[in-house]
Amino acid sequence: MSQLSTLLEDARQYSPVTMYTTCILVAAMTFLLSLYRIALPKPIPGIPYNKDSASKLFGDGQAYVKHCKEYGGTFATYCQSVAKSLDAPLVQIFIQPFKRPLLVLADFRETEALMRRKDFDRSDDMGDMILGLMPQHHLRMKTNSAWKSQRLLTKGLMLPSWLHGAAAPEICQHALSMIELWEFKARIADGRPFEAAEDLRRMAMNAVMSFCFGQRFQDIATGPAIEALQARNSNLAKPDEPEQPIEFPTTKLNPLLGALDTLFESVGKIRGSPKPSLTWAYILRKPHYAHALRLKNAYISAELQYAMEQLQESQGDDTAKSAVHHMVLREKDLAQREKREPHYVSQVMMDELYGFIFAGMDTTSTSMSWGVKFLADNSRVTTRLRAALRVSFAAAVSEDRNPTVEEIVKTSVPYLEATLEEIHRCGGTTPIVDRQAVVDTQLLGHLIPQKTNVACLTMGPSMMEPGFDIDEAHRHEKTCGTDSEMTKHWDVNDIALFKPERWMKDGRFDPGSGPQLAFGLGLRACCGKRLAYLNMRVLFALLVWNFELLPSPEILSDYSSKLIVTNRPTKCYIRLQKISTRHYVGN
Repeated sequence: MSQLSTLLEDARQYSPVTMYTTCILVAAMTFLLSLYRIALPKPIPGIPYNKDSASKLFGDGQAYVKHCKEYGGTFATYCQSVAKSLDAPLVQIFIQPFKRPLLVLADFRETEALMRRKDFDRSDDMGDMILGLMPQHHLRMKTNSAWKSQRLLTKGLMLPSWLHGAAAPEICQHALSMIELWEFKARIADGRPFEAAEDLRRMAMNAVMSFCFGQRFQDIATGPAIEALQARNSNLAKPDEPEQPIEFPTTKLNPLLGALDTLFESVGKIRGSPKPSLTWAYILRKPHYAHALRLKNAYISAELQYAMEQLQESQGDDTAKSAVHHMVLREKDLAQREKREPHYVSQVMMDELYGFIFAGMDTTSTSMSWGVKFLADNSRVTTRLRAALRVSFAAAVSEDRNPTVEEIVKTSVPYLEATLEEIHRCGGTTPIVDRQAVVDTQLLGHLIPQKTNVACLTMGPSMMEPGFDIDEAHRHEKTCGTDSEMTKHWDVNDIALFKPERWMKDGRFDPGSGPQLAFGLGLRACCGKRLAYLNMRVLFALLVWNFELLPSPEILSDYSSKLIVTNRPTKCYIRLQKISTRHYVGN
């Protein structure tokens, strides 16, 4: 301030115009200095943080960029690295000017309690990410009576009876189509690796669209890929070296799926935006995205309209044939109960339906991609899983056929269930589950201001590596249960390994064996969990039944990832060898 005083003193010696200009400059400099100080990080007292980052306008931004460049990391792995470098289960990082610090919680027990606490709720950040695509989806709502009422629209869609009866046959058909595609590719590749993620993603697209719209939706993703491969079979060039990957042609998605893919990609542009609503407005003004949004809305509204017309013509037949039909039936019942007119083609109905598509398109396919990698690199697990399947589906073995969808969904195969659980644990498809403090509260002995966001890590300490030592007196009362609940943890000697056996107890699958946060916990846990498991159960049963999954060359097999909406593996290559049921009958 002494320099500013000197400027003013000097200005008095000159003309009024000069003095006026100097005063304006001084005021501007004072304002900018004040703004700069306001924009600097404001640490929450007592919670560890990087001291260097706290003195920078963009906080941890520089350190985060360096982490990504040097280690190929993601935002999630950066959060893990900060917690480990500060040797603390609760740390804070600074991600944007003018914004509160983000707390990072790296402890399963405390996260498990936090997910069930009433002083924490869904964060605003999650709502901001989907604002432009489904502004009235329940994910954007706080946990209140309005949220509970809206959730009734999809009530019953995750019941086993509905999933197994209506969804499973369609899912199985799409899985068999992909098995056919991979049989074709395996013959052409002749032991060479090929990229798998896009095929898995297209199969997931087909599956979730069939779940939503039933038999009205036809295979427009995998089927065309098979036809294109058959047409170009003789023209495909094979690498000279057997370790080199073979590149198969990729067919263009049809306009609808292309539009859905475009919209999904747009969500990645919101991460880190200081004003998501303005960013969404800018994105959706671009013709490419605006056209995709119109196409998506037109398709979903047309399907809702069709389901409504079918309901009116059904003459009392209330058997749901698809998710959209189910939701129309639910809206009819809710309207009667609330004594109002039903709103079948509303923004709420459209957004709730699109929510299944949005989640199913990427979350499930990402988990499948991780699963393919783990099974290819762990032949012991694959061999044991195949043996378990052949014991469980003995009739299919004797008849030299694939197991039926009824056999797959109704037969208990504990080792299959354990394998799927371990894929979710090790894959980290959703590496962060966030919550927001709705009041001033406490976490691990620290005061947490209202509206502070907490990023709960689903990987890292206490999940994939030993946890931190925490004073029990600082824990929340909800972490204090029975001795087994308080000490639920994995053996530190093999915690980082892919080992489905950890989920087995006395020959049975035990989902409570240890820490797992892949789908969140509590009221706001992922509502599509059962659908995701059904998709993976069908796919991996048929995949392991039909193929030996051989490891790919090391250069194609690293476990780096990229975090867009989900945590996708950077590389997902497979080498397949077709096997026959008869081969195992005599062994």
